[in-house]
Amino acid sequence: MRLARENDIPALEKLISLSVRGLQASHYSIAQMDAALGSVFGVDRRLIRDGTYFIVELDGELIGCGGWSKRKTLFGSDHHTTRDDAELDPMKDAARIRAFFVHPNHARRGIGRAILEACEKAICASGFTAIEALAPSSRILFNVALGFGQVSG
Repeated sequence: MRLARENDIPALEKLISLSVRGLQASHYSIAQMDAALGSVFGVDRRLIRDGTYFIVELDGELIGCGGWSKRKTLFGSDHHTTRDDAELDPMKDAARIRAFFVHPNHARRGIGRAILEACEKAICASGFTAIEALAPSSRILFNVALGFGQVSG
């Protein structure tokens, strides 16, 4: 595991598409996935620039990614139109868990949990005392399993 870099973006885009199409097909139609890829599900370069986005590689292949944000934007890629990149206040705001994707061939092997643990450590080191995660319906069980509880909507 390491922090993502700008030159990882093509591999991240490929992984995100594989993850969405392979792991979320039972929750979304092809049209819904197509519409979300690139805007809702996509690379957020701000996370990479902030040094808050992790990747996991195996034998040179990107198999997982995810991170956290110190910014108000809850979700979405660079192409999402309603972004608020203002910084959160660690004394009163919760850091945001963001953009977790795992290659379908490596799902349910602890990759997401390992990334989350790295995020939690970095979040605490940054002075935040609370964490929140916004999740689409396909990820609610993942969030509950990791201790985020019920997602209200």
